[in-house]
Amino acid sequence: MAFVGKDNQLRRYALALQCAETAGILDRVLAFTVEYAFDRSSFGRPLASYQALKHRFADMMTWLEASHAASDAACRAVAEGSEYADELSSAAKGYISQYGAELLQDCVQMHGGIGITFEHDLHIYLRRLTVNRSLAGSASLHHQRIAAVLDARTEAAA
Repeated sequence: MAFVGKDNQLRRYALALQCAETAGILDRVLAFTVEYAFDRSSFGRPLASYQALKHRFADMMTWLEASHAASDAACRAVAEGSEYADELSSAAKGYISQYGAELLQDCVQMHGGIGITFEHDLHIYLRRLTVNRSLAGSASLHHQRIAAVLDARTEAAA
């Protein structure tokens, strides 16, 4: 189920760029949230000092770094015209769509009510991520595409 032709090369570029943009969105949103957690206090302590939130931040940082790695690999493969460009692009799109949404939702929750108001920019990034998740296929579609590419490769090798 590999892409072929000029139109499909453009699709690869668009998908890789979309993944890079979404990874950048996640980076900015996490930076907002960390800053907010140190500025905002509850019961006389900064929110960032609570152990439960530290664990959530660690998870979010892991998802962010994996999103950057997947996006970088996809962009590199597409730019070089690698034979793995299709599956790396689909892997990046699937991962970022799934875990990026979780990361952003956690950030919205940590901001509380201000995160969904027009007084804070977080809602802009949430909307953009929502659009990016649905453009060029859902996470499940890209997971199916990876499986099809791997199946085709296994059959060709046998």
